[in-house]
Amino acid sequence: WQGGMAIQGGVILGGIVGYLYTKRHGIDTWDFADIVAAPVVIMGQSIGRMANLLNGDAFGHPTGGAFGLLYPVGTLAYSTYGTQPLWPSEVWEGQIDIIIFVLLLLFRYCRKGKGQVFALYTILYSVSRFFLEYLRGDYGTLAFGLKSAQLTSLAVIIGGLAVFWWFGRQGLDPSPAAAAPPTHTGKKKQK
Repeated sequence: WQGGMAIQGGVILGGIVGYLYTKRHGIDTWDFADIVAAPVVIMGQSIGRMANLLNGDAFGHPTGGAFGLLYPVGTLAYSTYGTQPLWPSEVWEGQIDIIIFVLLLLFRYCRKGKGQVFALYTILYSVSRFFLEYLRGDYGTLAFGLKSAQLTSLAVIIGGLAVFWWFGRQGLDPSPAAAAPPTHTGKKKQK
């Protein structure tokens, strides 16, 4: 058995549990998703890709050249491809996840609708995952020459774009500059 969709299924289940938790405790779900969930999840995904590298799973397919990662005996990558150099897909995904983390932090300081940071996370991660799957060698295609993670990514990209647009139309959060307290004008108080 080779498992399911791993992180994608985990994020979906985590989203459901997070929604139930925030509703039960009176926390605004989309504020929580924007401020905490999106940045924490993508950074966790990056750390997870480091673990994939150390564990020898979520590996790329053979490069066809003399460059690439070589995995030790006992790893799934070695069991699958032996001593062939493999694309470092999990390394690149970990690096891309850090870039997405930084972009999400920067986007938090732009004028945006509530929920758009989380929607942007789903879009950016799904776009990167879709293309990185072409380099992955740990499982085969499912339909239309695409892997299950690519099909899921396409659905999430489309849904994420729609949600991003919808949240943007619902109203903008004030920008950090607009929310800043008024500055001192130099006038003295009258007694």
